[in-house]
Formats: sequence, C-alpha cells, structure tokens
Amino acid sequence: MNDGINHLVRQLLFSVFLEETASEEEKCMDVKGFIHDSLEKLKALGIDAVIAENALVKSVLSMPADMLEDMEEKEILGLLLDNLAIGIREKETDELFCMSGQIYSFDMEVFGIEEMYTSFIEGLSKIVKDDFIFTDIEEDASRVDFESGTGIQTIRFQCNEKVCRYDANVEYDWFDTGMLTYMNQVIKECNTGKCLYVTSDGWQNCILFYQTEEWAQHFQELLGITLQMA
Repeated sequence: MNDGINHLVRQLLFSVFLEETASEEEKCMDVKGFIHDSLEKLKALGIDAVIAENALVKSVLSMPADMLEDMEEKEILGLLLDNLAIGIREKETDELFCMSGQIYSFDMEVFGIEEMYTSFIEGLSKIVKDDFIFTDIEEDASRVDFESGTGIQTIRFQCNEKVCRYDANVEYDWFDTGMLTYMNQVIKECNTGKCLYVTSDGWQNCILFYQTEEWAQHFQELLGITLQMA
C-alpha cells in the first residue's frame, strides 16, 4: 500500500513539475517572440536595434521569475527602450549596443540633485543633435532647503545662443516635469518640424523622443503605447 501511495505521490509531483516547466518555457517563448516583434517594429520606425536582440532577451529573462510573470507587454517594451537608451552589453562578445542618439531615458528620481538639470540637458542634446546647441548651463540651488526637500532650483543656459531660464520646483530628489514642457516650448519656437514626445517605462523612468508628429502617431499605431507631447 505504501509503495502504491508513494508512486502516486511521485506521479503527482512529476506532473506538477512538468506543468511548471511548460509554463516557464511558454513564458520564455512569449517574451522572446514579443521582443523580436518589438524590435522589428522599432526598425520600421528607423530605430534599428535588431542586432541587440540576444542581449535584450537575456537581460529581460534574467529578471526574477515572479516579477517577469506579472509584467505586462508595455513594461517589457519599457525595459527594451531603457536598455537601448542607456546601452546594453553582449556578455559573450563584450559588444555595447546603444541608441542614445534616438532614445533618451532617465530616472525621475535623480542622484546628484544640484546637477540634475545639467545632466538632463546633456542627455537631451544627444537626441536633438545639431538642431540645438546648448551652452553655458548653470544651476543655482541657493533657494533650495535640502533638509525639507523644498524650494526653487534655477537653471540657466543658452539654446542656439538664446538665453533661457527655468525655475524648477523642488520636491526632494524628484525631477520637475515642468522642465520637459519648458524645453519643448524652446524647441517648438525654432520650427524644426519636430518636438519632444514622452512616455514612461512603466516604472519611474521617463523616455523621450525628438520626432515629428507623424512619427509619433506611427509609433503609437505599431507599438500600442501612447506618446504625449512634452
């Protein structure tokens, strides 16, 4: 009797193990397929990162299984865009894939408060390229109470030799999103036919594109993620 019970228990455990393994494999295949399709769609938009597919798949699948299980497709896409903007390295070849000239991603909770907007403008300059030249960037934190995490942080700079200034509201180490709107106003005044479009990675990174309205609409149609004008 005991042998029969033990055999039954082994069968049940084995069947559960097979179901879990199959589920993990299916999830793995789903993620690989989604990443492949997303990269093909990005390529159609002029962001050709197909060569980084293996590195991106490994990066996403290296996440904890329970976290990956709960992730929605838009969050996986957010991870892809983050990795492409910041840069992802293929371990086997040590090759770095980076699309920082087309995608800009940054954490809205910023390390280095006194220079957060300088870092932002420097990152932004990579995607606007030669359309805009930013010089003489200065940040004034003399009106910031760092202990209470409040105050005003003033950013001064020149954009194509035009003097610009923005007074950012301080809330501890969080980026003032009003700076995005201000920068878009500065950009739109130059009539390049492009402006800043923004989305989230699903966590707390802000992802920026400098593109035309037509491109932004095409992005939304292909990838199902809304881009908002900053």
